Amino acid sequence: MVVTIRNIVLVLLFPLYAIAQGDTLWQGTEEPVETGAETGEIFQPEEIAPYHAPPLPEMAARPVEQDAWDKATGKLDYSKDVPEPPKEESMPQGGPAFDGAGWTAATRQLGLILQGLAIAIAAAGIAYGIYRMLKAPRNRQIARDGVTITLDNLEEYLHETDLDRFLREALANDDYAQAIRLYYLQVIKSLSAKNAIKWSPEKTNRDYLRETREHRLGVQFREATLVYERAWYGNQVLTGQHFAGMEPQFKTLLAAIG
Repeated sequence: MVVTIRNIVLVLLFPLYAIAQGDTLWQGTEEPVETGAETGEIFQPEEIAPYHAPPLPEMAARPVEQDAWDKATGKLDYSKDVPEPPKEESMPQGGPAFDGAGWTAATRQLGLILQGLAIAIAAAGIAYGIYRMLKAPRNRQIARDGVTITLDNLEEYLHETDLDRFLREALANDDYAQAIRLYYLQVIKSLSAKNAIKWSPEKTNRDYLRETREHRLGVQFREATLVYERAWYGNQVLTGQHFAGMEPQFKTLLAAIG
């Protein structure tokens, strides 16, 4: 009976003893403690060092016998498993099809060809124009009203006509009478430009002689008029020697008129 009561008291006091014992174990520690699940032993956790895997050993190539390889692969031939090269696409009907980049390059090349062709045509046109100008008669001129000036009507367009061009043409053709006429018309044109006379297609040489009667070059102009009338209206053939004797008189008068 006494033993039983003592056992009961021990059982009742055991929780108080365990609590007191637990406080003693935890006192002075900051980290939690672990206990054995089966033994109830209390222990401190230890730090676990990082794990470093050992380096793998180098793999050495192991030769395989041909018989073993044939047995493993079933004597399959993989040498024929080579991909075939891509086939060229057939050109569709109607011409090649250009993608964006190809079409741009083709357009640029076509533009360069057209540009070169345009330049060649322009150069050919300019060359042809120069050729026509060189081949055109030197005495051909166009008046302001669109009329072609010739030796027959140049007196009507005296101030628009380049008499020097007609004179060179006459001398090239050994037409000395025409050359004397052109010299005389140059004198009339110069006197008109200096207001020594009033030029008009309807006037005659006598009208100009009257207007220059009191002019400082009146006498020289009269002599030049007589030479011109004999050469142009005298129905005589002028030679180069005759012309050489007449030409200085007109050049001197033109120089004096200025």
